[in-house]
Amino acid sequence: MSPRLIIDMRCLQDPNYTERGIGNHARCIVRHAPAPFIGLFDPALPRLPPEFAALAAVLSPHAYLPEVAPGAVFLNPSPMSPDQHFNARLLHTPGITKAACVHDFIPYDRQETYLTQPVNRLDYFAAMGWLRRYDIFLPNSETTGERLRELYGPVRAHITGVALPPWIEGLQPGAPRHILMVGGDDARKNPEVLARAHAASALLRHIPLIITGNYPPDTAARLRAITRVHLPGRVTEDQMRALYAQAICVVTPSHAEGFSLPVIEAAAAQTPAIVSDIPAHRALGVEAALRFAPDDAAALTAILEQVVTNPARRAEIVAAQAPLSRPFTAQAIAAKVWEALTPQAAAVLRGARPRVAMLTPLPPVKSGIADYSAALAGTLNPLADVTTFTGAHVSALAHTSAKYDRVLSVIGNSPLHGKIYDLAVKWGSAVLCHDSRLLGLATRQGPKSAAIWAGKELGRRVTPREITAWAVDESRREACFLGELAAAARPLIFHAPQPVAEVQARFGVVAKHLPFAMQRAFAPRTKAARQQARNALGIAPQEKLIVSLGFITRNKGIEAALRAFAQLRQNTQCKLVFVGEPTEDTPAFEKLAAKLAISNDVNFGQTFIPEQTYRDYLLAADCGLQLREGHAGNISGTLQDCIGAGLPSVASQDLANNLAAPGYINRVSDKLDPAEIATALATQLGANLNTEPERLAYCETHSMPRYAKSLLELLGLG
Repeated sequence: MSPRLIIDMRCLQDPNYTERGIGNHARCIVRHAPAPFIGLFDPALPRLPPEFAALAAVLSPHAYLPEVAPGAVFLNPSPMSPDQHFNARLLHTPGITKAACVHDFIPYDRQETYLTQPVNRLDYFAAMGWLRRYDIFLPNSETTGERLRELYGPVRAHITGVALPPWIEGLQPGAPRHILMVGGDDARKNPEVLARAHAASALLRHIPLIITGNYPPDTAARLRAITRVHLPGRVTEDQMRALYAQAICVVTPSHAEGFSLPVIEAAAAQTPAIVSDIPAHRALGVEAALRFAPDDAAALTAILEQVVTNPARRAEIVAAQAPLSRPFTAQAIAAKVWEALTPQAAAVLRGARPRVAMLTPLPPVKSGIADYSAALAGTLNPLADVTTFTGAHVSALAHTSAKYDRVLSVIGNSPLHGKIYDLAVKWGSAVLCHDSRLLGLATRQGPKSAAIWAGKELGRRVTPREITAWAVDESRREACFLGELAAAARPLIFHAPQPVAEVQARFGVVAKHLPFAMQRAFAPRTKAARQQARNALGIAPQEKLIVSLGFITRNKGIEAALRAFAQLRQNTQCKLVFVGEPTEDTPAFEKLAAKLAISNDVNFGQTFIPEQTYRDYLLAADCGLQLREGHAGNISGTLQDCIGAGLPSVASQDLANNLAAPGYINRVSDKLDPAEIATALATQLGANLNTEPERLAYCETHSMPRYAKSLLELLGLG
């Protein structure tokens, strides 16, 4: 049973959010999650801390989660951080309760400081728009809750507070020695007023002033020009603990806060909290005598001198502030969050036809996968509402919209599929992968990027020269380039069993095997139909014709086919036609045919032929020839067309086995021995096979309607 709780854990990856406030709050929530949950992470961000990765029952690199039923709860601990489009699909899905922790709206209220760059404005206002999609809000303070209601109306909100960090537990105060500010490189933190207050008093100048936070050189220089101050930068939890233990007091001079963590940390550390007079500090209960206007350095100087010179007053403040931290234990805060988000009972599933978005090339694109997808989409239509996205219309819209129950990305081993691949990896989808390796797609940006990709898979350095060598001879290829798809796909589907096993062994992912289906329907192979096709193509009555179908590329064993044909021609009068569009490899094959003295009997296709001409060749031919080089796991739509047309053929064993080819397909070794191929061709040409019974049985077993039904079942829609 799939977990019914989903948590966006990306803020634990982003260095801008993982430390202190937002990160501390998220860590508390995740640590105390009451049920198995799916954790969302972003592979483009730094690694998710192993402690938190281990807490998730399932980790997903995207928000495409078809296994999650209605009634689930989605929690976003940081809804105002960048790239909230990441969660679009979940936020659009009805039946899922969406909850967001709300920390503050300071960037919106101080746009002149925080939103001066167009990209920042776009990210923030987009996040504010997405916030309207949530059902439950978890503000960290009454102050934040009030601002939330001012901006969004009477929303359903539960004030949670923020938990004390674990490192402060059991802290024992030491001898007071310094004034401490827990700051950061943010203008609203206002360290300058503390520096001025410190500089204004001869008494205070003799007491060390420590301001933590990662300040740029110009800010650090400005503070040091005001007073003598120690700026340790970002500090570890152990260092923070030591700083609190020896603090005479902790000053928080902020212009604005959602929730002020240093105040409750100071209370827990038994040191006075002195704060600016802002709503967040008043809400925490800091007495008026310890508050000062954010720009009033003189008032702050007076408060500090009193605390420093009067131990009794300091002890009185510590005793009075001790209760401030008690409501903010990790257990108490987590309980408030999870009590507000108790998962609801699963809703009744929508009783309607399933809706499928299908991203794929389609005709008139010159691609076997495009033809296959067209046949599949047409067959799926009676069973589901299918919307195809192709060419310029391929976009993240299909992935992020809950309009579609499932998203199906159709991917093959060529740059043609690059955009569909990128979207599937980023946003998630079901993936129907037509190839057992993606070397051709991986090299779309050159061998250097493919080498980096392969290196991650193999755990060693791979050079661009190796990639080039693999492309020339795939038998040398070591990487399959399927790792990213394995991580992202829900599910990953192959037409051959070998890549299923490889993905399991290399990446620990259980992929699915769906046997390839017939994409074309063929009539019986009658003598009259054959003669009509031969007449249309101008083939003499007694001429023996061998056809090899598809693009004329190196990995299709063209050299072995030519050498086998040269041997066959010594004893058999026949012709070999490559029925398909030429590629950059074709001139080399033409030279080889000339060298073998078979050019007059070999015809290399000059264009991507029309459908009727393609069918005529299948009928007119006496034998088909379909070969592959490289590793196992190949599929050939053209070999299956030979099977569907009842054409006796010779094929590589891997191709034939992966298609469960019938007896009239003569299998040859995948090592492609020309002598063996020549013998097999001679056998097929000399036989008088009745292929019709086996053809009919095969077409029924491998029909596209059966395939479409099985595909919907794999997608959880059957």
